[in-house]
Order: sequence, then structure tokens, then C-alpha cells
Amino acid sequence: MLFAALLGACATVAPPPAPPRPAAVAVSLPAPQPSVPASAPAAAPTAAPAGPYGSAVMARFPDPAVRYATPAFTSNAELQAQLRELVREAKAAGSRAQLLVAGVSQTGQPIEALLLSRQADLEPAALRASGRTTVLLIGEQHGDEPAGAEALLALAHSLAQGSLAPRLDVLNVIVLPRANPDGAQAGRRATASGIDLNRDHLLLRTPEAQAIAGLMRDYAPAVVVDAHEYPAIAPYLDKFGGVARADVLLQYAMAPNVHEFVSRAAEEWFRRPLLERLQREGLTSDWYHTLATAPDDRRVAMGAPRPDLGRNAAGLRHAVSLLVETRGSELGRTHFARRVHTQVVAMESVLASAAARADDLAKLRRFVETETVAQACSGETVVEAASTPSEYLLKLIDPASGADMAVNVAWESALQLQTLRARARPCGYWLAAGERDAALRLRGLGLTVQRIEEQGVVRGESYRETSRAAVADSPGALQPQVETVPALLDVAPGSWYVPLDQPLAGLAIAALEPDTPVSYVTQGVIGGGVHAVSRVLARPGFRLGTLP
Repeated sequence: MLFAALLGACATVAPPPAPPRPAAVAVSLPAPQPSVPASAPAAAPTAAPAGPYGSAVMARFPDPAVRYATPAFTSNAELQAQLRELVREAKAAGSRAQLLVAGVSQTGQPIEALLLSRQADLEPAALRASGRTTVLLIGEQHGDEPAGAEALLALAHSLAQGSLAPRLDVLNVIVLPRANPDGAQAGRRATASGIDLNRDHLLLRTPEAQAIAGLMRDYAPAVVVDAHEYPAIAPYLDKFGGVARADVLLQYAMAPNVHEFVSRAAEEWFRRPLLERLQREGLTSDWYHTLATAPDDRRVAMGAPRPDLGRNAAGLRHAVSLLVETRGSELGRTHFARRVHTQVVAMESVLASAAARADDLAKLRRFVETETVAQACSGETVVEAASTPSEYLLKLIDPASGADMAVNVAWESALQLQTLRARARPCGYWLAAGERDAALRLRGLGLTVQRIEEQGVVRGESYRETSRAAVADSPGALQPQVETVPALLDVAPGSWYVPLDQPLAGLAIAALEPDTPVSYVTQGVIGGGVHAVSRVLARPGFRLGTLP
């Protein structure tokens, strides 16, 4: 049976003893590339420079034999024109296509996606009702990571009228090539306000995050892929005397309350076939990881289990959610054709897996949503978790010889999470009447939020703050430490109720349990602090309405 098969444990890695640490080698970084104004024509691809490292390392990353209409550092205006041309191409080839204006960036740039399908009716409700699997492909959440956007344009051409068009027989595909047009135009990572878009998928402070949340909410994709690039030289060279070896780093959703079956589907149905495809293409891969910022800290960590990250927020929506990070966010045009090709290969593999598993994905979604709804008012829920300290053999390249080298590192593994805090799972949460902003953000995520229409009393728990501390990577945020106190909660008309007997309950827990770094209380979305939110432990018997 489907779910019995998913119960097999994921493979673990046992690293060998640490090899001797190599001596550091001086390496020059490439000069920053100038950004392309939105109105400027696309820059013509140029020959790769002599390289940010020696010829031995350059030889490890030859250009692919295949050529696409890209790579070119496509401007915002050119991207908009290409998306409109793709709509015409798809229709001419017999497919259905629609340009989706998901939102508008902070400087007024449209955030546009392309919907491709064979369905007659492309309205979101009709697509959801059809039972067909929808795949959402997202590029350039970070504006200085261009390979994903170029790869998604190439992929969209192939879906519209090329070799991938048959995938539309069983899939709906939404391609969002550039989620952060302001960052892309400026050649910088963050959005125009300085907020990192990929850490805004719970708070929804930016219109860019709201645009992605809208696509998730309206189209309920069963598979989500997030295309990024990672820095290949300085952090590895400084810490370990080598440069990055992997063409691509991979990870799926790993956060508290991501359903076990969703994680195993990501591993067995998607990551493993992807590894085989990459190997056939002569491309190398590893788990996604980051290096500590402190110079003397040699720890390496897989992607964090925080629920505001794009891959994890999508996992809490019960989507198979994959992070694809190609090698070279700081390499300018060096290896750019290979970086684009790697992204294309990864996306093609994901589409093949989604098409092959379309029926299983539909069954999985129905099962997990039903189980999530049934869990309200019973059992425990994880409030906060952390990665597990372990060791790992990190494969790098010697920058002088170009040979493989390996370093045994302290490794924070997200494959197995440590529970830091857990509580009984409530029936829902009460919010004070003045917390309309929090209620609207929750609704923006796709959660059902109800307005309390009459005075009532319900059994629950309030929070008592015992201390608070600054959040290291979030200036101005104060994370409370709390105790829960049994209480009869007086609920007044105009206040809010967020039930947990709904499929997206995991997002509500992440937002409303106050004592985590990314909660609505810590981040100031709930202005009244811990006194403005309470846990409801019995199903309410008073009259409820909808959020106006």
C-alpha cells in the first residue's frame, strides 16, 4: 500500500575519519557583475573569464553540450515580454496558458507567473476540483541568484511547445521565474525593503511573499520547487582550504509538524530519482548546507527547520517541497551555462516524478489533510525544534590541483530534528479583537479565521510571560519565554478564533505559539503580546462568523 511503503526509514550517512586539513590557497574572487536595468536589453552572453580559480578547477565544470535560448541575464522588461510570448506559443501548440499577475513588487514591478495546462477551465477552483496535480516552480527569490530564472524560462519554452509539453497531459505547471524583481534589477539578495523574501513566508511582510502565498493558496500545488544558488568559494576556502564541489545542493521541507509521509514522498519519489538523473548527466550533488559566519566556527548546518522558510512553509501545506541550489551565486558569468543546465535537469526530473506519481500525490494529499484535521484537540504538537549535531564527510575541491578533497565536519542535521518544546495540541487559538492584522495575515496564508459573534466562555490556556530575549538575526524582535496557565477564557464579540481542524493547522501553530523566534508575538504582528492570544482546549459552542 502507498502509506505502508512510505514508512521505510530514510538512509543515513556514516562519515569516515577526518582527513588532514589542507593548507589554504589564495584565490581571487570575480568582480561583481553590474545589474541590468529593467528597461535595458538583455546582455549578450560573453565568454567565461579566466576564472576565479585556476585552470584545474575550471576544468571540473565544463559547459554542457546542450544549449538553451538562455543563458542571458534577462531584464525585468524582457522577462515580461517572454512570458507573454510563451502564452502565445503554448496556445499555438494546443495547450492552455494564462499569464498570472501574482502581485506587484515594492517598486511597482509586476510579479508574473505562467500557468500551463491542458484543462479547459484555468480558474483556480476548477483546477483544484479537477484532481490533477499542480506543480509550482519558483525562481530568484534572491535577486543575486539568476540561474534559476533563466532555467525556468528555458523550461517554460519546452513545456509550451517542446519536449516537455506531454507533461501537461497529467500536470498543471505554474512557472514563477522571478519572485523578487526588485532584487534582480539591483543585483542584490534582498527585496527593496531589505527583507529576505525566503524568510518571509509566515509573516508575509512583503508583497513578494504575499504573491507567493496567493499562488499557494489559490492553486494548492502538490509539488513546489524553489530554485536558488549558493556561494562556492569564500566560505569554504576560509574555513577548510577548498572550494565547493557540488553542482547542486538539495533539501526538502524539514520543519516541526511537516507530515512524515510528505517527507518520505519527497525523499523516495523525488530526491532519489533526481540524484540518479544528475549522475547520468555528470553533475554532482550534496545535501544543502550553510557554513557558520564566525571565522573560528567550523560547524556546517543543513537548512534550518524554521517554518518561515519557503521550502518549510510549503511542506506545512502538505506539498512535496524541494530546494535546488546551484553552485555559484558569487561567480558572475563563470560556469553560468552549466548552472542553468543543472537547474533545468533538476526541474525536468521533478516534473517526470510528479507525472509518474500524480495519482499517488493526490492520494497522499487527501490522506494527510484528513489526518491533520482529525488531530485537532488531541495529542501533542511540536512548538519548536532544532537540528541534531552529528558529523559528515564534506566533499570539496583542492583549489590548486583541482583534485577532490574531503573534510570531516561537525554537521547540524535536519534529517532528524530534536524537539525543544512541545505542548498538547489545542482545538484552536483565540485572538483579541484588536489583532485584526494577525487575522488578515493568517487568512493570507490560506487559513480559515472566524469572527466571534457573541459573548462566550470556553476552556483553554492563557500564556504567562516569564522572560524575553532578543532574536539574533531579527533586530528589534523579542522572543518571550512563557508558561501556560489553565483558564476559562472570556471571549468577546469581535475577537477571533483560528480552528485547528483545518488542513493548514501547522501554519497556525507556527504563527501563534508565542515562544519561537518567528512567531507573530515575537515579531510584533500580534501587538498585544502574549495576553492577546490563548489556546482553546474545547470546541467552541458560541456563534462564529467569517472574517470580513
